[in-house]
Amino acid sequence: MATKIFTTDLKVGMFVADLDRPWVDTPFLLQGFVVEDDGQIAALRTHCEYVMVDRARSLGDEFAPAAPAANTAATLGARRGPMGSSAAAAPARNASVPPAAPPPILKPNPARGGRVVKLEDVARRGSRNYAPVHPTGNGDGDDGMIGRMVSGFRGLFGGRREHPSGGPGPQGPLESVPETPQEFEARAALLPAGIQVQTYANQTTVEEEAPRAREVVSHASGLLEKLVADIRLGQSFEVERIEDIVDDMVESIVRNPQALMWVARLREQDITAYGHGLQVSVYLTSFGRHLGFPREQLSHLAQVGLLLDIGKIRLPRSLLEKQGRLTDAEFETAKGHVAHGLAILAETPGFDAEILRGIEEHHERMNGSGYPRSLMGEEIGVYGRMAGIVDCFAALTNHRPYAAAVSSYEALRNITAWGGEFFHEALVQQFVSSVGVFPVGSLIELSTGEVAVVVEHSKVRRLKPRVLVVTGPDKTPAPFPSMVDLLYDPKMGDEEPAFIKRGLAPGAYGLNLADFYLA
Repeated sequence: MATKIFTTDLKVGMFVADLDRPWVDTPFLLQGFVVEDDGQIAALRTHCEYVMVDRARSLGDEFAPAAPAANTAATLGARRGPMGSSAAAAPARNASVPPAAPPPILKPNPARGGRVVKLEDVARRGSRNYAPVHPTGNGDGDDGMIGRMVSGFRGLFGGRREHPSGGPGPQGPLESVPETPQEFEARAALLPAGIQVQTYANQTTVEEEAPRAREVVSHASGLLEKLVADIRLGQSFEVERIEDIVDDMVESIVRNPQALMWVARLREQDITAYGHGLQVSVYLTSFGRHLGFPREQLSHLAQVGLLLDIGKIRLPRSLLEKQGRLTDAEFETAKGHVAHGLAILAETPGFDAEILRGIEEHHERMNGSGYPRSLMGEEIGVYGRMAGIVDCFAALTNHRPYAAAVSSYEALRNITAWGGEFFHEALVQQFVSSVGVFPVGSLIELSTGEVAVVVEHSKVRRLKPRVLVVTGPDKTPAPFPSMVDLLYDPKMGDEEPAFIKRGLAPGAYGLNLADFYLA
């Protein structure tokens, strides 16, 4: 249970569960953390008057939770008051609501050897049955701190789902939730002059969009393979072929960006040669959707992502596959891929000038340390600034010949730390908001010990996504992966609701994600 604590009374070891303002207005990347030192306390005092501390997750004997009340049901009933009474309050955030029915049994699929299942197959079979808990209640009434935080996040994450009963829940229709004027202005300030800001709402669920997203990725990888083969043979190609790839991609991302992020992330091992550009394209287009670019500009961003590394075709294969750090001379050669890419595209008339500029500038950095022109700050166009962030994120989260992949969370921590010096700080913040602290496709470990993959973000709580559980607590692969919505995971008995314990790097515990749901 969370307790309101003024920041002047904070101590090391306390678990800060909530703030008196949206998390995105503070320098804290994680929504919920243990206070580790006096520096964090000082930062909290700078930004907040009070916070909510979860005693059960705090460290140290002095934070041990108080003994439970003798008659919990009677106490809860008295606190809520009679219907219509001014004393009535929303149910507590961790209040337990018994499931209406036992969890569905996931039966084996012989065609997939009893293991491999598609995302939409899991959805048809059902999820673990977690009853909804009202996301805005905190014991202080509907206008309490949690309610204000939810309002602050709505603009960042678009619509949220409504439960068939009228409350929030994982099975109801999608609903558009308005953003605050401040959030709209923050997005508008990052778009070029003359661009009218768009606000998109999800039109489909991840499960509904997944089959179409899979077709888009398969189509894109096939066309990219043909494109690369033509370039190696010295043949030109038509811009229309690239536009053919991105049209379906943009439409899928407009409907629901998380489905295509899911498929592109999990197909990376199947399309190694083109996976990086495809991933950058998907993330970059989704980023543009979040900022509010119109569809024409989303198409431009998709093309920037697909083609930003096309010049590597003309680099020595030994250089691209070298194990370990490049020498200074090798790095200078590698940097030439930008010029090679522009030369290749120059042979194909019809590319928009902003697309070419974005490709040219995706390695430029805010402090002038980038290449090829050592541009600084606003000298770098918005496409280049965005592409630099996304390209770095995709590189960090995928295995490279000279470096192992890191978890998505660790990559975002690094990029956030580099904001201001290397990357445009406001764009970094918006990128984190667009993909979430644990992006779709991230491998995570739950507090239960189970390993899961993030499927879809909560529009209310960034650390309460919907996940696909792929192992048991002992890390043994689950024969029948099951869906869990962490936002609606109720407290059962003496157990706390499941939460994300940490992010995991790709391949952790020997897991090959394609074994589970990319049949």
